[in-house]
Amino acid sequence: MKKYLLPLLVMAVLVTAFTSCKPDEEIYNPTCKISKIWYRSDVGAPNEVYVYDSKGKELQQIVIDSLYSFTFSYNKDKTVSKIVHVGEDFTETIDFQWTNQLVDKMTYTTDGRVIAEYTFHRHTGKKDPDKGRIDYIETTCDRAFYDSLFTNPKSMRHQLFCKVFGENREIAEAVVKSGSKDLQIYSVRRLTYDPGKHKDYNNISSYVEEIPKELTVFNHTLTYDVSSYNPFYGLPFAYAGLTGYYLNLPLTEHIEKYVANNLAKVEDITYSYEGLHYMNDKHYPRQWVTVSSENNVPTHTYILYKK
Repeated sequence: MKKYLLPLLVMAVLVTAFTSCKPDEEIYNPTCKISKIWYRSDVGAPNEVYVYDSKGKELQQIVIDSLYSFTFSYNKDKTVSKIVHVGEDFTETIDFQWTNQLVDKMTYTTDGRVIAEYTFHRHTGKKDPDKGRIDYIETTCDRAFYDSLFTNPKSMRHQLFCKVFGENREIAEAVVKSGSKDLQIYSVRRLTYDPGKHKDYNNISSYVEEIPKELTVFNHTLTYDVSSYNPFYGLPFAYAGLTGYYLNLPLTEHIEKYVANNLAKVEDITYSYEGLHYMNDKHYPRQWVTVSSENNVPTHTYILYKK
């Protein structure tokens, strides 16, 4: 999927249509459901197909290019217990730990070996209106796993990394160059929220990605179109990354890269949307257009929703 879209795919919402991403629960249960996604053109075979249960409610599988898949298993309380990701030449299992329907930890395992762990830290104040929201995410990674990302930069494994770890390829390269082994590559992502009109449904206004060993920091600042809604809101973090926590659609993203406290790079991304799909008087885009200041070439993603 496109680098900046569905992270922001492996990037992407309703106040009333989703029960997920509230401070007290993270369950994907959309009223407006994605059916198919095309990356470049809305003709021909779709690049992504979303498969739901017989009642059309529970997401069971996402199939990518008819070759790769993410298969979801659930706990009795409708939280995701496990995702099995089948790639080009590997199968990995992502196990979830929860407390009161909030994700505590995700563990990635391949061939019986743990290759990455994500730990979620949250607001805990009793009177804090954001109690339960993610404050920061710690990641420890296996070097060999991330080395394999660059064997084929277009692979689903590489795309999954970009979705979950971050949109910037440079932060991935910094991880690989760190020289660490086993679960010794460490990073942290700290989030700030925009209260918006509904304090229970905040967008992420900014976040900081840090790789301490590399003295590398990425600052992200976002703005939103509060009149439109994000169709990827509520998708599990293991699939959609931070995109699953944006209630509304992003309009701009400003990224600054610092190395040893010195500004090394600036990038600006703009998002625009065409064609509207209405559900419960809320509108969703049928087309998502992304333009980065790095090349100023627009990328298009087309979305078909279930009726």
